[in-house]
Amino acid sequence: MKNLFKVLLLVCLTTLSVTAQTVSIGPKVGLNLANYSGAVTNDRSLAGIQAGGLVEIQLIDLVSIQPELLFSVQGASFENVKDVYNYVNLPIMGKIYPIEGLYGEIGPQIGFLLSANEKAIDNTNRAQFTQQIKTVDFGLNFGAGYKLPDLGLAFGLRYYAGLSNFPRNNSRIKHGIFQLYTSWAFEL
Repeated sequence: MKNLFKVLLLVCLTTLSVTAQTVSIGPKVGLNLANYSGAVTNDRSLAGIQAGGLVEIQLIDLVSIQPELLFSVQGASFENVKDVYNYVNLPIMGKIYPIEGLYGEIGPQIGFLLSANEKAIDNTNRAQFTQQIKTVDFGLNFGAGYKLPDLGLAFGLRYYAGLSNFPRNNSRIKHGIFQLYTSWAFEL
């Protein structure tokens, strides 16, 4: 796991030092509407937050790479309980700008589990079940957004499709998350 992180960091830093025309850095915050995909059919969306930072590295006029580091609340809601998972996610997005300001994005994501809790809807009972969940989650993000050209303020909509089953009991359950976000990047 540490080696994968080191390789990703090295790729980002190498790209930054060799080919970058413009580098922007800034905060990112948003709303997650998370649920399960796979074998579960009676779940409802769980609203949560995502917050962190990003670095956008412009490679050419139309293409950039954007690694992010985010705290993310994920899970699902059922009739009487909510499953709440806290992750640190590292998405690496490839972005293309077909016209000024408008962008499409796609890229892989790795997530590291911090905690997993089951809460009663009325918040009277809480149970931790972190040991029953795999500590690493893989998936693919894709989305679109608009970045105000002179301000660096961006608004976007993204979907995270989990590619790995996250329960340790080999259930075919994956994360599925709609993300509505805003970011504000400053040129270095």
